[in-house]
Amino acid sequence: MKSLHCFSRVLASALLAGSLLSITALAAPAESSSTNTSRVDRGPNIISSSQATAGNRSPIPVSPDQATGNIQVSYHDKNGNESSANVSVVAQNAKLYACVNAGGDSLRVRQGPGTNYGILCSVFDGDFFPITGKTNGWYQISCNGRTGYVSAEFVIEKHEDEINHPGGNPGGGDLTLAQQIVDYALQYLGYPYVYGTAGPNTFDCSGFTSYVFKHFGYTLNRSSKDQLYNGMPVTKDQLQPADLLLFSSNGTVVTHVGIYIGDGQLIHASTPTSGVIISDLNSNYYTTHFFAARRII
Repeated sequence: MKSLHCFSRVLASALLAGSLLSITALAAPAESSSTNTSRVDRGPNIISSSQATAGNRSPIPVSPDQATGNIQVSYHDKNGNESSANVSVVAQNAKLYACVNAGGDSLRVRQGPGTNYGILCSVFDGDFFPITGKTNGWYQISCNGRTGYVSAEFVIEKHEDEINHPGGNPGGGDLTLAQQIVDYALQYLGYPYVYGTAGPNTFDCSGFTSYVFKHFGYTLNRSSKDQLYNGMPVTKDQLQPADLLLFSSNGTVVTHVGIYIGDGQLIHASTPTSGVIISDLNSNYYTTHFFAARRII
């Protein structure tokens, strides 16, 4: 059992540390003529798993996209008996996101993986954050440029392909301009919010939208209230990915702006505590404070 725990720790470290994982079988060669093997599976269902096999003590390469999630490691011990271990990891190059699902309550982001750690900030249902690790039932996330932890009990894990792709299959053909804008904006998920800044490392709300569209040759007015005068007006039921979404806290002047990414979601530089996040446009706050939408492209 001690060897199994050690093996799990080594495997997890290898997954997090490199873009290509090599696992060496722990077992000493059996005295029989049969060849011992080790197998790495993406999940407990062998039929649907990505697998790699090798002779005893031979390295097993596993690509990062296959080495993400609940990894089942099967191997032969020194007596020739097959054993297995499960390791939950996130590979360095994987793009996974935590979608907050706290049943309508705010979710506290902790400074460490447990309720005994201090509170970093609070997040809300429908907010997305990049996952950078998982430990003891807690997701490590990037929030406002800082590392925080949220309980896995209140999070739904999403792969980047599950975030809306308005250009169709992300693996086939040229992306539409709208999809290119959305994908470019998503690269900054988790970046810090700093008032008065417009990238590349920190943003306020209008600074973020200005920065993203500038990359594609579009110049927006600098403030959120003045971005109301950019583009063409569209109604909420006409929204398309890459449209600007404008909100007002007082009902008369625009006080916030973000980019619609499709499927009822927007990406925006939210607040000094949460940074660049994805939010649910249909949540109570954004429904109540929606002011206008503008089509830029």
